Amino acid sequence: MFRSTSHLYLALALVACSGSGTDGTISAGTGGATPGTFTSLGGAPASPGSAGNAANTQPFVPGASPAAASHFMKGINLGNRLEAPNEGDWGGKILETDLPFIAKRGFDHVRIPVRFSGHALATSPFTIDATFLSRVDTVLDQAAQAKLGVVLDLHAYDALAADPVGQRERFLAIWEQLASHYQAQPDNVAFELLNEPYKQLDTAWNELLSAAIQTIRTTNPTRLLVVDAVSWADPTQLTRLILPDDANIIAAVHLYEPKLFSFQGKSWVGPEFMTTGIVFPGPPSTPVTPVAAATAASWTKNWFDAYNTKPSETNPSGPATIATQIAAVTAYRSSSGRTVYNGEWGPQDGGDMESRARLVTLVQKECEKAGIGWAIWEDTTNMKLFDSAAETWEASIIDALLPP
Repeated sequence: MFRSTSHLYLALALVACSGSGTDGTISAGTGGATPGTFTSLGGAPASPGSAGNAANTQPFVPGASPAAASHFMKGINLGNRLEAPNEGDWGGKILETDLPFIAKRGFDHVRIPVRFSGHALATSPFTIDATFLSRVDTVLDQAAQAKLGVVLDLHAYDALAADPVGQRERFLAIWEQLASHYQAQPDNVAFELLNEPYKQLDTAWNELLSAAIQTIRTTNPTRLLVVDAVSWADPTQLTRLILPDDANIIAAVHLYEPKLFSFQGKSWVGPEFMTTGIVFPGPPSTPVTPVAAATAASWTKNWFDAYNTKPSETNPSGPATIATQIAAVTAYRSSSGRTVYNGEWGPQDGGDMESRARLVTLVQKECEKAGIGWAIWEDTTNMKLFDSAAETWEASIIDALLPP
């Protein structure tokens, strides 16, 4: 998810995201990290993992799902924690009790968005702060102890989206460091190259992802890699991905439809989203009057006109929106042979609980039917689903997601 609103004015291309505003970087000589070799971060150099060397990269066989993908079928995001400028800035921290609590409820993995770019030097050699990296190490250790898989997601790198050419060397250096540091991790730890490529990355992403994969494969020849579609991981943009001949890559999308329902009342998304009282599925029993900003934009005006009048089967806040997203994924999977992962989804807390539970039930069932692994979005501010210290879940949502 994304806190910046500028991208949301691309109307129908919108896919909600999580994360940041301006990308923070550590200037040279600060942050406690001493420029040096990438493998020296966090202590002694990592020993080579069981993956072997780059020559052992496995060729892609269409239709064959990577073995490691089986670790990532039903997950939950730990959002707005480590992708905040500093952990705790957005109200959430990863607690020691979180990972075992999540595992006990039946999830098999967590997706952890991390703002590595905000904790790395701004100039070469772009060293990641050792203290921050050690914090991530601790979370991965806690996940391992809880027997949870981890999708380690490079999140909130806004500067890369704005200037892929200028940030290319830094992006690749960050991944060189991470790949070296985590090469001994088991195969239930996957690397997600970048959350929701957008802006200038819509056209630059294929070249950049290819370079990043080559960088990672030097130390992690068979590590599962997750590659998001462009336009904020829009499922309709999957066909624009050009992936290398590599068996251990899966594509990723974020299924947030219907967006005006899922993000209603969230000012950080944009003024068009401030209409509340939207139900799922539509139409409402009493027509909803959208806010002025929604009336002023043609796409939202048309959406609300249809929402207030069309039957459930064709309503823009209805099951057809989910079917369209799933169809885009299955069509891509059929044509490309690639496995697809739904890395973020779910209605935030602006909607009524019954509507939210209905949407969660539908998306979960459709993903399961289509064999799509998923990680529902969760954060402590906009979509709080659990409190591990109090040992409580948002039962209406979680029971709809994973029936007890």
